[in-house]
Amino acid sequence: MRLILVSNRLPVQWDGTPSVGGLATGLSSFLSHWKSQGNEVLWVGWPGKSIPEKEQKKYSEQMEKEYGTIPVFLKQKLADSFYNGFCNKTIWPLFHYFTAHCEYSDLTFQSYEEANEEFAQTVAKIYQPGDWVWVHDYHLFLLPGLLRNFFPNIFISFFLHIPFPTFEIFRLMPERFRTKILNGLLGSDLIGFHTQSYTQYFLRTLLRCLGIENERGVVYHQNHLTKTGAFPMGINVEQFSNYAKSKECAEIANSINRNHKDLKQILSVDRLDYTKGVLQRLNAFDLFLKENPHWIRKCKFVLVLVPSRTDVSSYQSMKRAIDEKVGSINGIYGTLDWTPILYQYKGFPFEELVPLYKNTHVMLVTPFRDGMNLVAKEFLVSQDSGMLVLSEMAGASAELPEAILVNPNDLKSISEAIREAIEMPKEEIQNRNQIMIKRLSENSVKDWAEKIFHETEEAATKNLSFQTKSISPNSEQLLPNANKPIFIIFDYDGTLVPFQSLPHLAIPYPELIENFKKLLSLKNVTIAIISGRDRTFLENHFGDFPIHLVAEHGAWHKPPNIQNWNSLFTSSGEWKSQILNHLNEFTKRVPGSFTEEKDFSLVWHFRNADPDIGLNAAREMLDELSQVSSNSGFFVQRGNKIIEVREYGTGKGKAALKILPNDDMNIFIFGDDATDEDMFREMPEPAITVKIGKSETMAKYRFKSPNEVQIWIKNLINYLEGKNETP
Repeated sequence: MRLILVSNRLPVQWDGTPSVGGLATGLSSFLSHWKSQGNEVLWVGWPGKSIPEKEQKKYSEQMEKEYGTIPVFLKQKLADSFYNGFCNKTIWPLFHYFTAHCEYSDLTFQSYEEANEEFAQTVAKIYQPGDWVWVHDYHLFLLPGLLRNFFPNIFISFFLHIPFPTFEIFRLMPERFRTKILNGLLGSDLIGFHTQSYTQYFLRTLLRCLGIENERGVVYHQNHLTKTGAFPMGINVEQFSNYAKSKECAEIANSINRNHKDLKQILSVDRLDYTKGVLQRLNAFDLFLKENPHWIRKCKFVLVLVPSRTDVSSYQSMKRAIDEKVGSINGIYGTLDWTPILYQYKGFPFEELVPLYKNTHVMLVTPFRDGMNLVAKEFLVSQDSGMLVLSEMAGASAELPEAILVNPNDLKSISEAIREAIEMPKEEIQNRNQIMIKRLSENSVKDWAEKIFHETEEAATKNLSFQTKSISPNSEQLLPNANKPIFIIFDYDGTLVPFQSLPHLAIPYPELIENFKKLLSLKNVTIAIISGRDRTFLENHFGDFPIHLVAEHGAWHKPPNIQNWNSLFTSSGEWKSQILNHLNEFTKRVPGSFTEEKDFSLVWHFRNADPDIGLNAAREMLDELSQVSSNSGFFVQRGNKIIEVREYGTGKGKAALKILPNDDMNIFIFGDDATDEDMFREMPEPAITVKIGKSETMAKYRFKSPNEVQIWIKNLINYLEGKNETP
């Protein structure tokens, strides 16, 4: 199988030099394993430099041949506006809760769209059916949707490496931006996040922004299923652990120790970024020395700061502030033979970084907000008896609760954590670390990637099944066989007409009325409407037609050309007054909701309520009523933005069987809701059953919307009229 990895940057720079750190390093062990299984890998991304058009073909061939990479050619102006603009001046600060840093520009978002389209065109040129496309990170939110438009059955995953914010933060982005981002993501078969919290924030955002609900983390949208889930990224535990135990590593670590005169080492390794809280960390170390003078000359703070975005003025200012703080602390506390802070403004290769980890007594990882933070994990599997002080705002904190967790905004808390960690008995440190290391060993980066692959495969398989049920309303498969009579059963709301904000607004279109007249004028055609609507509504709109009308999910039946309704079962109705009071209490609590009372059922509508409040109330109501429904004469069912409580004995499936003749007929049944699944399930095997909408179903076929039902009715009329005209 071929894997097409897509990320903003390639694992090698434009000149072929390997990229240091980042996704390339993190995925290296998985990719080696993937290739060892006989699979292929192509990596699509921007090479980091604008390549002249006349050189692109030769350059592309060379990069693919030598490195297995496929460059995306962005012009420099577009790349700057896309990457330095929308990516890093809008998404990055917003998703890390630095809202004051955010800029909202139509110009940079347009560049973001154009860049995503360039990536899509590049992937489209190399994509082959059966490829697994794995898109990474916030630079490419729109890409899954673009690729899904090109290839409806594409097998595609998306993984977000940064936090996904709460809805209240995400909604700060202009609606025209955020809607496209969410729709782009929903082109994926699987969307992965580092933590369960990020997953829940995303699902709540879908609900609040687009009104899209989920079923246990699965989202149905535009006839497509998308799974969501938490997949905390791991590291190559063996690589770090084995090197940490090697003779080479021990020699380098001992050398560092001698240079530091056996001082207790406090370590911080971070990229220069305002989300990392480096200046706050220095202030906390300053406070630690001030409040714990007995540790002066007995410890050393090694600050490793990897250069980043050196051409951005705000980062230059941040760097100056850090430099000044380091100078201040060293000036206040330093002596001729002791400097509190060893400051290294550069990146370290793996071979030098692991000995640093190994020598460390206290590891400070205190970002203001971080998607995961792999440094914390690398440290744990590389050290002998060092203690991790970890920000509770880092994604890694969900996996590493045995670390000393701190609020990165609380200087005193960090200062006290440094003291606790540096004075913690070695035995306790090792006991805590063993638990965390075992956990990390069970979720290596290889395990992480393989789990994402299998979850995506499962979702894609469901989607293929999903797609096979979708059918054109003009398909010959939906035409009647032979010269047998035709019996058609329709649900009403969501099937014959779209849902409306209020039930009384969902009246039949003139076109539907006209089509019914034409159908009924043809020989051997019978129509039934089986709906949750009450008798009055159905009679007002369809009472003049010679059709079967079934109200309240089978409670009442009015046969063709008969004036009176008859009940299909008997009822005491004793349960209604108690449940009506209960539903009315929820109506008072949830603005925009209302209760509809029918003869044999009660319906609580929350379509017009705040989506989050309405959904939470619906779940609470469903839970409460389900607990008291057994042996109470009623049952509870969730529908489309409704909770319905109805009498036992009612049901569309039973009603449909009662009105169907025993004759050999062409039977067609159309419905959109959970209540219609009873009909699909109860019907004889030859019946043509059609689900309208996107949730899972027992029906044989699927239409996207009520509009396709109308197209089918017209197609049937044309077919029957043409057949009748045939000599």
